[in-house]
Amino acid sequence: MNRITVGVAGLLGLLLVVVLMERPQTERLSAQVDRKRAHGEVSVLDFGAIGDGKTDDRAAIQAAIDAGDEIHFPDVPQFYRIKGTLQMGGSKQSGGKRLIGHRPCRGGGAFQGKGPLLQGEGAGPLFVAKGGTQQNRAIELVGLSALNEGSSVVDLMSGIDAMIDNCWLKSLSNPDATVRLRESYNVTIRESTIVCSGGGFAITAYQQCNKLRVQNCRLGGGDLGGAIHVEQSANVQLEGNLVELGVYGFVVSSGIRLDQPDAGNVEGAGVCHALRIASNYFENVQHPLVIGSALNRGQHPGQAVFGAVIESNNIGTYGFDSPLMTLGRLRAASIRGNSFWRKADGKAPAILVTYAAGANPSHPTGCVVEANHLTNGAGPFFTGAEAKAAGATLLQRLRTDNEIKQPEK
Repeated sequence: MNRITVGVAGLLGLLLVVVLMERPQTERLSAQVDRKRAHGEVSVLDFGAIGDGKTDDRAAIQAAIDAGDEIHFPDVPQFYRIKGTLQMGGSKQSGGKRLIGHRPCRGGGAFQGKGPLLQGEGAGPLFVAKGGTQQNRAIELVGLSALNEGSSVVDLMSGIDAMIDNCWLKSLSNPDATVRLRESYNVTIRESTIVCSGGGFAITAYQQCNKLRVQNCRLGGGDLGGAIHVEQSANVQLEGNLVELGVYGFVVSSGIRLDQPDAGNVEGAGVCHALRIASNYFENVQHPLVIGSALNRGQHPGQAVFGAVIESNNIGTYGFDSPLMTLGRLRAASIRGNSFWRKADGKAPAILVTYAAGANPSHPTGCVVEANHLTNGAGPFFTGAEAKAAGATLLQRLRTDNEIKQPEK
């Protein structure tokens, strides 16, 4: 046996040892994947997603969503490009989906120098859940960053116990909403950044989105839109949010829907009950709060709100000379402990009341306005639109029907 033969034999032996050593590790990794899949935990990469920012990953991601209950989106060099819509629920799903992103999307290290982890091209909403409530139960988005052009990021219909937690969601050139909720019960949106540009709202909730909670979020509607628009829903809690840059902050019971803006009697745009708006910070918003008053008063009188607490908010328009709070068909509300910041030389009232002739209620009744603080501006604190109400001016009726105390300055 010559040296060459011995050398080849030694090399083959070494390769055999390496293969035998690698095989258990490969088998262990495969077994881990199998165990995770057995418990409903999957990665979009295991289904062929690339994440290079060029390849359309929609089919691979949809396969992962269909196969698992807990779907992970690992960080990738670029991002997952989505051409079309991803179905989270509906007739082919049984609910209970949890989508988890693994690219930091909030705080000082947001995105780690990269863009959002998922980016759509606006062919439709990025994530859709439509169908019966059984199919759309317990859908959660956790730590996801997503951007969509021209359409919503999340469209949830008939959802129960849904959650958006620690996410970053934005839609561009969108006249509707970044997060659209319809007939969805017990939805929680918290610790997230949600922004919409193009005239839409960050969040809209229409037609019995009861027990909605939006807490500790950063919300914006761009130069043309707003933060939150709620219609025909009960027990809505909007607390601890930062609202910046927009025409509107929170709009409740305006009587219209963004997806049906010109309709007369709009389904799902009706009365709200038990509203709580507390500890929010409004900055550079033209109309921070519009409650029970129409956005287009010439077409619709707005809808009623029964029972509201509006307290401990910092409400400022800063560069805009417009009312900080517009109230219409509101019954039984407590407005206290708020800090109102008007434009330094502003003439607009802090609180403006509108009147809906023939409606019941037609104006705020049974409300207590007390212990508020007002900074800047020369206009009145609380005043009504020029209108007659049962033989008296609206302002006279407001003083009779409510308990109004002047703010501290």
